[in-house]
Amino acid sequence: MDDRTKKDIKDKAKLQEFYDHCCKSRHYFFQIKKCGAIDCNICKPIRSDELDFSQVHSLPDPVPIADKTNYKQFEDVYVTITTEQYRPSLLNQQQKKKRAHIEFGPTAQFVRNVGIVIECCECNKWRVLYSKSKLSPFEVSILERYLDTIQYTCGDSFEALVENVEQNESNINGDENSEHDYVGEIFKKVKVDDLLICNNPTEISYYSSGLFEEICFQCGKVPEDECDESDRPNLNEGFYYYCDECHTTVSSKKKRGKNTKFQVSKRSRK
Repeated sequence: MDDRTKKDIKDKAKLQEFYDHCCKSRHYFFQIKKCGAIDCNICKPIRSDELDFSQVHSLPDPVPIADKTNYKQFEDVYVTITTEQYRPSLLNQQQKKKRAHIEFGPTAQFVRNVGIVIECCECNKWRVLYSKSKLSPFEVSILERYLDTIQYTCGDSFEALVENVEQNESNINGDENSEHDYVGEIFKKVKVDDLLICNNPTEISYYSSGLFEEICFQCGKVPEDECDESDRPNLNEGFYYYCDECHTTVSSKKKRGKNTKFQVSKRSRK
């Protein structure tokens, strides 16, 4: 079948009718389910048990809890009508114009000034933190403790986190309030590249800093412990490390710098 583009499908009246009637397309999944009506002239009658069929419903979209700090459990939104309005990556795109992109070049030295990377809760890739000035051990400790309490998604802006910290300060007293004051000040100089999306590979500065262990350039997977460096795909070919799966699927691989070095163990990955 040569007609495989979205435009080609729209030109197929019957296929488009079936798509609109039986399919549900989302950013995270694509679902096909018959309507179950015996006299339907679009999809054929079901062949499974009617009781089992009646208990299978469309997958729900992510829906936040009241304070928007996390998402509702699957069982709480299953069998309810949902939309993609709360999808994190969609919200990131909508807020993109409001973000302040990192104001300085993402150099290896600015990475060393922080020494921390943060993990996206959606794609599980590690993203680098930058600062023009070197953080003190006290500031690093405060920052690490705060990052343990949040869920970061690619495209998030630390400027927005500063606003959240300031909004919460009025509800916090004593030593906790003092620590949140420090967090707000730290985020004024610590930045993350908020133009990154989950599809973007690992940042070059992650490797050039020499602080962190080697991971797959495309997906962020850590090499198997028992895998000897000489056996890893691409390394002897002058490319960054790619896991077995990405080595097969990625056609245009990124070449690495000649002097790129990695730590044997991970350092400050939140």
